[in-house]
Amino acid sequence: MTSSITPTAHLERVYKLLVAAYGEPRNEPDYDPLGGLVGTILSQHTSDINSERAYKQLIATFPTWEEVRDAPTDQVAEAIRSGGLANIKAPRIQDVLLTLTEQQRKQEGKKTLSAYLSDELGKRSTEEAWQYLRNLPGVGPKTAACVLMFNLNRPAMPVDTHVHRVSRRLGLIGAKVSADQAHLVYAKITPPEWVYPLHVNLITHGRQVCHAQRPACLDCTLYDECLYAGSITPQEMNTSN
Repeated sequence: MTSSITPTAHLERVYKLLVAAYGEPRNEPDYDPLGGLVGTILSQHTSDINSERAYKQLIATFPTWEEVRDAPTDQVAEAIRSGGLANIKAPRIQDVLLTLTEQQRKQEGKKTLSAYLSDELGKRSTEEAWQYLRNLPGVGPKTAACVLMFNLNRPAMPVDTHVHRVSRRLGLIGAKVSADQAHLVYAKITPPEWVYPLHVNLITHGRQVCHAQRPACLDCTLYDECLYAGSITPQEMNTSN
C-alpha cells in the first residue's frame, strides 16, 4: 500500500466520472480501531441497522472490551442477538480480544485493549497494519481494510461484492482476480487520497446502476470505460432493477 502512486489513465477517468456522478465523499474516522473491528464483525451477514443495534447493546451491557473478553460467551451472545448469528460472532469477538490480551502480556504491557491495538497499528505501515489485523482470529482482508480505512483513515481499499463486481466489469482488475486478491491490486494502483471516495462511489454505482443482474448499462456514466458493456447484447441491458 504505497504512499505515492500514479494511477493509470483508465483509473483516473473512472475516478473523475464517479466523482462527477456521486460527489467526493469525505471520511470521518473515529480513531477507534478496536471498536471498529468489533463493529465490523457484528456487521457481517446482517443489515447496518441490526449491527448498530447489536453494537450499542453490547457496549451498554459491557462498558469495556475487557469485560466483553471475560464475560460468559452466552451473555455476550445474548447482548448481540439483534445482529444475527450471535452464537458465531460472540466467540469470534472474544477470540480477538483474548488474542490481543495475550500479545500484550508477552510484551508486558498494561494498556487497555483499545489503546494497545491503536498503538500496534500506529507503529506500522498501512500494509503491515493490514497484515497484522489479518493475523487476528476470524479477520479477513475486507474486515482488516474496513478498520484501517473507516476508523483510521488509512489508504486500504475494502473490496466487497459491489466493489469487486464493478471493478472487474470496468477492467480495473483482471477478470480472474478474486475479491481477496483485489485488495492487493488496489493497494498498488490507487493514490492514497482516492481510496475512500473511490470505495464509496464504486459501492454507490454498484447499487444504483451496475447491478449484479440486469445492469443499467444504457444509463451508465462509465459506459465508455467499461469492458463488460461491450460484451453483452442490447437485449441484456436494462434501465431498471
